[in-house]
Amino acid sequence: MIRCRIPKLGALVKPATLLKFHNALVDRKYRLLFSSASPRRKPGPKGPSLEIIAAIVALKRCNPKFGCVRLAQQISYAFSVAIDKDVVRRVLAKHYRPDGSGTTGPSWLTFIGHAKYSPWSLDLFRCESILLRSH
Repeated sequence: MIRCRIPKLGALVKPATLLKFHNALVDRKYRLLFSSASPRRKPGPKGPSLEIIAAIVALKRCNPKFGCVRLAQQISYAFSVAIDKDVVRRVLAKHYRPDGSGTTGPSWLTFIGHAKYSPWSLDLFRCESILLRSH
């Protein structure tokens, strides 16, 4: 019974329809990612206050060897606020950049500018899988 349905279902959808549907999903993904409209806020906790964020970043700059657990303990002790190590990790990932790291080499724009006159070709592209993962 199932074997009879598969050829009938395959005839309902053309490959061009699937490709158009996939392109529409990719367009929607990038429109949501890079649109200038502010995203709707989700209900729930809004995260730490700006003062706590500034204190975490300042403490990390003064003590670069402190980990997230130690920073959470120090902030909890200093401000009498219960803060989780995962919150500290997310704050540091978003707001903290160590001084001098990542600036040792040329930028991508400089690299591509130098490579355009070389005999080697350079091909940079992005491909979206059916699950909308970028490769």
